[in-house]
Amino acid sequence: MKKIILSTILVALYFIAQSQTDPVKEDLSRFNRPTTSQRAEVSQKIGLSFLKINYGRPNVKDRKIFGGLLEYGKIWRLGADYQTVIDLQNEYVIKGDTIPKGQYALYAIPNQNEWTVFFNSDTAGWGQYTYKPENNVYEFNFPVEASPEFTETFTIGFMNASLNKGDLYVQWENARVKIPITISDKHRKEIETQYTAALGLNERAVGYKYYLVSEYLFIEDKNHEKALEYIQKAIDSGNSAFYTHYLKGEILYAMGKKQEAQQSAVTAKETLWKGFSNPEWENKIETAINEWGK
Repeated sequence: MKKIILSTILVALYFIAQSQTDPVKEDLSRFNRPTTSQRAEVSQKIGLSFLKINYGRPNVKDRKIFGGLLEYGKIWRLGADYQTVIDLQNEYVIKGDTIPKGQYALYAIPNQNEWTVFFNSDTAGWGQYTYKPENNVYEFNFPVEASPEFTETFTIGFMNASLNKGDLYVQWENARVKIPITISDKHRKEIETQYTAALGLNERAVGYKYYLVSEYLFIEDKNHEKALEYIQKAIDSGNSAFYTHYLKGEILYAMGKKQEAQQSAVTAKETLWKGFSNPEWENKIETAINEWGK
């Protein structure tokens, strides 16, 4: 029993270490300490897997950044101190290029209206001081837009995320650049394999799984015919929850079948759980009943 507990603890510690990579702490030539440009890590699940970015966050500190501290046309490590590293835990597509699973250092050449962003294979260097253009494996150009607010601390994050896509954004001072990311065809097939296998299991939750697949097909693939087929399978499998009928109504409405969509909304209202009090759902269903049949 003690061996089992110890093994479990070691496995847990391993995954914690993997999810909290800190190059400052791991640098044996230095020591772990607070840094002027503190390290940060951000991650986002897109498709089946996560994208994770570890980077240094410098501050403006009353300086002119773009066209000042960072000269236009010069290479920049897209952060501070150690390499800014993106960890793609699956295969993704950026501007038509399919990028394999793996880790890449991020660099950029900022200009006033456009940035060139590089994915570089050397993830162990020290920013632009060890940068070698021959290690660039992908190169992209992205327009610069005004950030919605002044950003004192350099920020990398994700926005506009849905099931299969999202925007990676880089924001500092008064500038923002967005990098659209989508899943690859291979990644999409992995998703199809996952839900096909799950739906092949004859178990109690299969009705809910049909619902989840229908939702995915409706929202992400816009495959209304297939989504309708799966939502009906969800209902036929015993999943008669209000949200299931509501989704069926959404699909029917998108297909132009307004009267049938309205009836599904009515059924959703009738199947609301007793004692269930959720104004958001109640308003959604009531609005659908009033508008879908028009």
